[in-house]
Amino acid sequence: MAKFIGFLIALLIILTGFSMLLFLGLFVGYWLTLVGLEQFAPKMLYKWIGHKPESDS
Repeated sequence: MAKFIGFLIALLIILTGFSMLLFLGLFVGYWLTLVGLEQFAPKMLYKWIGHKPESDS
């Protein structure tokens, strides 16, 4: 029984680490893509994401 609980704990730790790695990989790729697009084509990017410029009133 103790080996089975140890196996479940190890599986939980491995899956947690893998899911965090996957999330960070996708998030960092998304973030770098947006940063790169903002450098080269800001008007197109703002149109895609629905950015409204701030008005000074």
